Amino acid sequence: MKRLLTLTAIVVLFFPAISWSQITLQQFATGFSSPIDIKNCGDDRLFIVEQSGYIYIVDTNGVTNPQPFLNIDARVNSGGERGLLGLAFDPNYQSNGFFFVYYTENSHGDIVVSRFSVSASNPDSAVAASEDTVIRIWHPYSNHNGGHLGFRDGYLFIGTGDGGSGGDPGNRAQNPDSLLGKILRIDVSDTSVAYKIPPDNPLVGTSGRGEIWNLGMRNPWRWSFDRKTGDFWIGDVGQNAWEEVDFQPLSKKCGNYGWRCYEGNGHPYNTGGCQSASAYDAPVYEYANNGAAIVGGYRYRGAKYANLYGKYFFTDEFTSTYQFRTLESNGAGGWTATLIGTLGRSTVVTFGEDKWGELYCADYANGGIYKFVGASCAPVASISDNDTIFLCDTLVAQVLSTANGNGFHYEWFHDGAAVVNSDNDSLLTTATGTYYVTVTDPGSCTATSDTVNLVYSVPPTVTITGLDTFYCVYHDPDTLVGSPAGGIFSGLGLSGNQNDIFDPVIAGIGDHVIRYSYTETLTGCSYDITLPVHVDFCTSTPDQAIQRFRVYPNPGTGMFTLDYYIENGSAVDVEVYDVTGRVVHVENLHAEKGIQTTTMNLTHLSKGIYNLKLITKDGVAAKRVVIE
Repeated sequence: MKRLLTLTAIVVLFFPAISWSQITLQQFATGFSSPIDIKNCGDDRLFIVEQSGYIYIVDTNGVTNPQPFLNIDARVNSGGERGLLGLAFDPNYQSNGFFFVYYTENSHGDIVVSRFSVSASNPDSAVAASEDTVIRIWHPYSNHNGGHLGFRDGYLFIGTGDGGSGGDPGNRAQNPDSLLGKILRIDVSDTSVAYKIPPDNPLVGTSGRGEIWNLGMRNPWRWSFDRKTGDFWIGDVGQNAWEEVDFQPLSKKCGNYGWRCYEGNGHPYNTGGCQSASAYDAPVYEYANNGAAIVGGYRYRGAKYANLYGKYFFTDEFTSTYQFRTLESNGAGGWTATLIGTLGRSTVVTFGEDKWGELYCADYANGGIYKFVGASCAPVASISDNDTIFLCDTLVAQVLSTANGNGFHYEWFHDGAAVVNSDNDSLLTTATGTYYVTVTDPGSCTATSDTVNLVYSVPPTVTITGLDTFYCVYHDPDTLVGSPAGGIFSGLGLSGNQNDIFDPVIAGIGDHVIRYSYTETLTGCSYDITLPVHVDFCTSTPDQAIQRFRVYPNPGTGMFTLDYYIENGSAVDVEVYDVTGRVVHVENLHAEKGIQTTTMNLTHLSKGIYNLKLITKDGVAAKRVVIE
């Protein structure tokens, strides 16, 4: 982290204003010493992390258990930017009792992430002696320690700073062999080992560290996953000029956010050995600072306040003109920033969610925990950002859901009729049509969602043409055509600007699969087709006798067209072999010099795979054909 200021009056002019009466902070609990993280374990408790090495439990009424849940004060080097910095509960915490903490240890200041266990007899107490170190990372300076932990899809994510000092003097954030200045992603599900590296991590199989998920972070102090979409929101603290919010959709991995080459959106910092700014991932939002440090937050997905729903909340740390801000979708793929003021607090260093997605923050100086409150009597009734949901697979039912609120009641409607026994925040649909939900909160305030139309999408026919099933390694490349147009080819042996040229030399000898994937623009539904391709060495090497030998359509029903170029006019024999090597068809052709086209009738053969050879006195060419 770094001590901060906020925006100048000039920058404030760029923000729309929000009435403070519509977004306020309500004190929820108090009495903490330097609270630095807020988490829930999947039940109605909140866990408050104190920098010195304590974790306390707060109940739904804001009452704090006087006995700490965990005390590792003696193990923690605390002060400045060091301390017990982060907490995350195992996705299976309710059954295995495991949770993870991130702290700077007291002998050398190294970063330590450890697993602990809750007491088998007391759910409000952890076993301090159960510590099992997961990962330990050398840290050269006292600042930029990172500190946040979180789970997504069963994997533990860890945010580390660049090692400290100023300007990343060791250039660690861009170094794929360093775990500093990164977001890491590891598998901690197997307790027989410290951790495993997920096989789909982006640097697996390269010279870099397999634990790395994102590079180019300066100090990602606080970040979060959108509990509805899984998207990744990161508040990365800047150096001297720019603070940034990085957004990584669920579908993306291996972002490089540019530090120390650039700050914010491509502002040069130290570009020695760097690529152009366009080669790095840009933030979705930046703002100029004067010593300020961003504190990343959460996208509100609670059920109580419709005017907060979908907004990403974040703030500044330690600033006399401290400001909260929000980002929300502008409906065109971008984000709109809004300045909402100080909300009466000046030293908020972290945010947190409870089980139901309600949003909290912690005031580092006064030890208070505060809850975000929106417009009164405005429960959330939101099913989807789209008014039409296309079902891409007619065999799969669709789950519709709205925000889950504590003590809320729900009534779902299908084509105007109430669905029986539907008092739940989600509904498993079994039919197309129009749906909406009415939501009632404990105060009897009611809201009704927009109507969502469920439509089955008729799958298009996806094809690949121009690809044979058998190639000799010396054959020339073939240009592929996918239908419908606009899809993507993938597989070994592909090249060209559109990745639509299959080259057997690039593919190499063996069995390969070529895939064509097509996504409909309107529906968002994806469809694909795969075709097998075999590349063989082929024992006979053609001279220049037979060139550009093609067989189509292949696969086919038995009627095949043969195209080839023959250098010298001579007799051409055709031999067809089944998979056992037995000759099943022989034909003699007389060919003049040049391009030849002939039709061959193999409909008398059974369905299956055959090898077809064109033989001249100067050479042999072969293709594998498939009769369907």
